[in-house]
This record gives sequence, C-alpha cells and structure tokens, in this order.
Amino acid sequence: MVFYVETHEQACRLECSFQDHLVQNWKISFDRASIANSHTVLFIAGSKTAAQGSKNDLFADNKKIIDRYLELMRGKNIILVTNPCTRLGWYVESTIDAFTMGVGVQNDYNRLSYQKPDIDYIFGAHNIQEQVFYDAREECVFDGFSNAQLYKHHRETQDKYVSAQLFDLLREELSQDEYFKWWKMQRYHSIANLSSYSCARAIVQTLDYIGGARAVKIHGEVRVRLASGDSVFVGVPICNDQLYCTSRSLESFLKAKDEYFEKYRLA
Repeated sequence: MVFYVETHEQACRLECSFQDHLVQNWKISFDRASIANSHTVLFIAGSKTAAQGSKNDLFADNKKIIDRYLELMRGKNIILVTNPCTRLGWYVESTIDAFTMGVGVQNDYNRLSYQKPDIDYIFGAHNIQEQVFYDAREECVFDGFSNAQLYKHHRETQDKYVSAQLFDLLREELSQDEYFKWWKMQRYHSIANLSSYSCARAIVQTLDYIGGARAVKIHGEVRVRLASGDSVFVGVPICNDQLYCTSRSLESFLKAKDEYFEKYRLA
C-alpha cells in the first residue's frame, strides 16, 4: 500500500500513526505517479466537517483539492472519504470515467445499526437530512428529509449544554432512545474525541468489498442506473454487486424525494 503525500508534515503524521496502529506493508511517496500507477485510490484529504460549518463551503474547499488529481484517477476505483463525500462523489462521477464509491453512508449505518439493530438499510447521502431508514420489511422508519426542526433542536441543545458545562443534562439528552440517537452521539464524539473509528471501519469494509468479499451487505454511495435510463449518485445497500433491497424500494424513495434526485442526478 502506497500513501501519497504532498508535505513532510503529512508524512510525519502518517508514520507516527502507523506505529500506533502497528501497520505493515506500506510506504510513503511524494511522487504523483504512485496515484497514476494504482488500481484503487482511497481519497482521504482536505478539510474536515465542522460542527457549525457550511457544507457548501466544505464542498468548494475540498473540490479544489480533488480537482488537482482528477486526471490521475481516471479509469480507477475511487473510495471517497473526503466530505461531503456524496456530493464530491457526484462531482467526480460527473467529470471523469471512474468507479466511485463513497463510504459515508456505510459509516452512518455502522453507528445507526449499533444503536438500532432493527434498521436494515439506508437510502440517501452522508447527511442525516438527506437520509431515509428502512426495516427488513422495506418500510420507512425514519425520514431525515422531514426532520429539519428536530435536527436544529438537537444541535442547538447540545451546543448549549456543552458551552455551559451541563454534562449531566447532555448525557440525559444523548441517552434518549430514538432513531436520531446515533447522530447526536456521533456529533459530540467527533467534537470531543476528534476520532471516528466507525469511519475507519467503513473504509476497511469497502476495501474488503472491492477486494472480493461481495457476499456481505455494505452501503456505498455509487452511480445507480434506473429503469427510466436516468442515473443518480446515491447511497444504497449492495450485496454481490446488486441492490440488497428491491429496485421498487429505491424507485419509491427517489420518486418521493425529488429534491434528492435533482441534486445528485448524473448525465
């Protein structure tokens, strides 16, 4: 495995991280040819999602970074970690010929299924306001598109408790049993602990899938061609290179969420 870096600071951080995780069979390269010569590119660079940051600003910032490498990634498998990964994946698929797979929805599913094992799969983007959760009967159990006020309430409540050091109330808030629980806990975890092991797990799961472990359900933000002939970039459950759920379920989601379809539609 080759890790391409632009700066010695990045190299130092990686080398220390590998020691911490006892990683072997790797090397660091400053040569852009290491990207061109690869079969699969794991893109994990750029700015991080901020608690109060704008996703539009984040997209603009990280798009500039991806633009520097687009031609080098043409024709390759691209595992996209950089946020907003669904929107950036849509941009990559709109611009070059490559197989792009975002890990964001699988990351969300790792957290969600831990808190709510009855969730069978997710449709949408790596953004809780653009997601719908389904059970094994293909019935919607949570619609993030229609819960903007709930999202706003929890975000403001969490920020208020943290700033006032009211961690007893924060813990009570985080412990409420609801489909939103995973997101509340993830948001605080990302801010307080600066880590995301569920994301690391999603990366490994995606690498395993691309490497041949196709019989296990995984979520990926990918290009999906619909019966109508249209294509859309959407997070879906897949298994053995097929939709894990029925195509009817996905078509119903896209029909009901026209705003999603128009935003992530591909030519």
